Amino acid sequence: MNGMINITKPAVFISESEIQTRVQKIATEIKSFYTNFNLENDQSLVVVGVLKGAAIFTSDLIRNINLPIQLEFVRLASYGDGTKSGVLSAPDLSLPNLRNRHILIVEDIVDTGKTAVFLKQYLQDQFEPKTLKLASLLNKPSKRQTEVEPDFVGFEIEDKFVIGYGLDWAEKYRELSYLGIIEEF
Repeated sequence: MNGMINITKPAVFISESEIQTRVQKIATEIKSFYTNFNLENDQSLVVVGVLKGAAIFTSDLIRNINLPIQLEFVRLASYGDGTKSGVLSAPDLSLPNLRNRHILIVEDIVDTGKTAVFLKQYLQDQFEPKTLKLASLLNKPSKRQTEVEPDFVGFEIEDKFVIGYGLDWAEKYRELSYLGIIEEF
């Protein structure tokens, strides 16, 4: 009741097997979309994972896409040590020249949409990609503050604070193989 958080034993929200099944389905959707562009090694799909939360999802996803891929990461943050999305910070946006390439952004979660909008606009302005798509493991439309929708979605969720499978609370619980929830009480 006083803003404390119960995180001693995170409840399973989405199991490891459910995650892996959905990752395979998203990868199939992505491959189907990009197969139309006849990607070659010199024009491989550029996958831009958003650190740190999307690192595990990005890794599992690219292993299942089965297309030529160039992997890049950017580091953006909006939560800090809290459970509420705050001010966006972009400590590392150093990317190679991706001009006129097919780019897929991979996010852990799209809630307010601020990070996704910021990164999409940045990549569009800097590189004028042939295509620019967004894949997100989780979509939380109830928290949306901007107009953005992921092109490829793992799970649509209610307004819960989710941890595990790369997502954290104050840098803890990223290693969980499942998605759990923490409750404020």
